[in-house]
Amino acid sequence: MKSKNTFKRMLSYTKKYKIQIIISLFCSFIYVFSTIIIPILSGLAIDNMIGANNVNMQKVLIYVLGILISLILGAFFYWLMNYLTGVVTYRIVKDLRKEAMEQLMNVKIKTIDTLPHGEILSKIITDIDIVSDGLIQGFRQFFVSILTILLTLIIMFILCWPLAISVLLLTPLSMLVAYLIAKGSSKSVKKQANLKGELSSISSEYLFNQKTVNLFSYEKEADAKFNEVNNKLDKAWFKAQFYAALINPSTRFVNALIYALVTTLGAIIVIKSNLKEPILGLSLTVGTLFSFLTYASNYTKPFNEISSVIAELQNSLTSMKRIFDLFDEERLPNEDNKLALKECEGNLNIEHVYFSYSLDKPLIEDFNLNVKKGMKIAIVGPTGCGKTTLINLLMRFYDINKGNIYLDNKSIYDLKRNSLRSFYGMVLQETCLFYGTVKENIAYGKNNATEEEIIEAAKKAYAHNFIMQLPKGYDTIISDEEGLSQGQKQLICVARLMLKKPTLLILDEATSSLDTRTELLIQKGFNKIMEGHTSFIIAHRLSTIIDADLILVMKDGKIIETGKHHQLLEKNGFYAKLYNSQFQIH
Repeated sequence: MKSKNTFKRMLSYTKKYKIQIIISLFCSFIYVFSTIIIPILSGLAIDNMIGANNVNMQKVLIYVLGILISLILGAFFYWLMNYLTGVVTYRIVKDLRKEAMEQLMNVKIKTIDTLPHGEILSKIITDIDIVSDGLIQGFRQFFVSILTILLTLIIMFILCWPLAISVLLLTPLSMLVAYLIAKGSSKSVKKQANLKGELSSISSEYLFNQKTVNLFSYEKEADAKFNEVNNKLDKAWFKAQFYAALINPSTRFVNALIYALVTTLGAIIVIKSNLKEPILGLSLTVGTLFSFLTYASNYTKPFNEISSVIAELQNSLTSMKRIFDLFDEERLPNEDNKLALKECEGNLNIEHVYFSYSLDKPLIEDFNLNVKKGMKIAIVGPTGCGKTTLINLLMRFYDINKGNIYLDNKSIYDLKRNSLRSFYGMVLQETCLFYGTVKENIAYGKNNATEEEIIEAAKKAYAHNFIMQLPKGYDTIISDEEGLSQGQKQLICVARLMLKKPTLLILDEATSSLDTRTELLIQKGFNKIMEGHTSFIIAHRLSTIIDADLILVMKDGKIIETGKHHQLLEKNGFYAKLYNSQFQIH
């Protein structure tokens, strides 16, 4: 039932290309008709060349000319059919990739966080390519094969109905063999698709974390894990290929038996006809028998092609199901009725907020915080205490389970997400650069920025000097070949923030990749941009947040201490222990 629904849903993508498909089907009909008339013309030509002094060259030439015209027409319409089906197929693939990217841009962040990235890439690239192959096979062969079978069957009944009945009765044997083999391959194909996604995920994970793998001498374990999945995929692939390879020769063997039987019966009818002893009143010439045998051969070939199409369709349906699984992931709700905030002062109130990534594992409970415009809030605490989670809630990457968050006395859940996020600027510990020029990366999110503004932002981030030393300066394409250090990449991210001049600022270990001297310079730049703006700083190095207006000490999702640096030290509580531990000499 699921396969039927998947197939029906897949066909829905062809609706906008109905005209091209109809023209393609018309071309298929002309091609099949042009091809199928050739055996009749050949048989008639043969009948006009049999016997001494019984060759009618004029008629033979007419039939040969008819064959030539049919071949030319068939070739042209076959090309046109292939061209149109190719256009339709790749436009559908384009639509699928567009929808996949649109879906990824609109699903909840939770979906991206929980799905392996290699699995997502496999669905967008590999699975859609498999669907493309299946669609081409389907459009190109399925209709042609069905039409060939029907027209061939009609002509065979006209030429010699007893032989046609014998062919018709024996044909289901070939179809049964193909069906049984195809059914056996279905499970292997599905398993193969799933293992491809898993292998892609593992490869992606090891590729992007190669240094960590090398650092911990984890190469053998990584290789073993990769080989384990690779071996499973090899077995699944072998099984799928075994079944796929078995379909064609099996059906051809059955078809050859049918052909041999029909040839024998036909020869007997021709001999009896020449002896004036017709069977069932039938009169069959050598040319007609030639035509019939050609049709009998052509009649069985489409079943072989259909069996191949079925195998391709099985692959496509399996891949399409995986793609639809991605499409069916829950999207962010429509926000047309939400408010688009045009101005923001930066006052934040968090009231009785509860949140957990998993309902059975509570994280943040009854969280309260009142932040006034221009305050510099530092958030500290051990790993997993909820520091970054709090930022995710402020930015609405995740929605709270209970409570409310207010920005300038307006609930952030009454605001459009894009509107809310437009007032935030964020620099994370992990650098986030995109393929493009240095200039484009700094201006990311502010496309109307002038070159002067970009350079000024780079200067404030102390990135201008090293940028000017690059081969093409601000027009240098960012890539691994340029050999930018982690610190230089971070400076470009900081320049991006300087350019945006946000109302609310979030720094999540933003200077962790910088040397001490550069960090001090950047800190001065941050202090300038934070003047009059609300800022949140997540810090592990507590020396960087000594001047914060308020320090929140978090543990197990709760604020356990609040105050300025000197106040928290005087309390001699958890913060004091954290701070002193960073300056202890062991």
